[in-house]
Amino acid sequence: MKEIYDRYLDHNFATREPNGFKPHWFAHNYRALLPSDRATPMLDVGPGLGEWLDCLAAWGYGNAIGVDLSPQVVEHCRARGHAVELAADTLGWLDAHAGHFGVITLLDVLEHVPRDETVALLSALRRALAPGGKLIVQVPNAQNPDGLLYRYGDFTHTAGFTEYSLAEVFRAAGFGRWQFAGFEFMPWKGKKATLVRALRGIYYRWVHLRRKLDANLDPDVLHPVMFAVAEA
Repeated sequence: MKEIYDRYLDHNFATREPNGFKPHWFAHNYRALLPSDRATPMLDVGPGLGEWLDCLAAWGYGNAIGVDLSPQVVEHCRARGHAVELAADTLGWLDAHAGHFGVITLLDVLEHVPRDETVALLSALRRALAPGGKLIVQVPNAQNPDGLLYRYGDFTHTAGFTEYSLAEVFRAAGFGRWQFAGFEFMPWKGKKATLVRALRGIYYRWVHLRRKLDANLDPDVLHPVMFAVAEA
């Protein structure tokens, strides 16, 4: 995968321009989870185009940094004014910052991690959290009926997650508490957004019913992307 990761932006982004919807998505889904203290140290692992770091800066969080194993990602985010460090040894980097961060975000990253390294990474992230800190993990939701579109949308993805499997690796990594939610892609007000959410709700109720009829597993979150908030 090194050939892809070294120039990850070239392979995975048609444009380097930030997604104009993401500030709205991030604000709706994550802003309420952030601490009131704007000086809280924060870490974004795998910042991509730097859009989450853009939001943190716009919201006044001035003590946020990123870390990535792709030189191209690091160069791009630094050019946008963000403090992002290159770390080929992510676990070693995290252990060098043990107990430091009040919030760590892992947005669309865990699905790229080799399966036999997942628990070790989550354990290192837990150790890097300050007491009372939060880890926010965003992943493709394999329990969505179209979850395979996200699971296989990137060749470097190694896994999809359900609430059950994500809870399993959290538990193995030493986390004591976590909660799940669906990532809302339609946070806007207005008739169109309201109609879309209503139709989606009907569809999800049908999915739940069908699974009950089959005596199948029936997790709560059916959004194509879900996130978890975990605490040690």
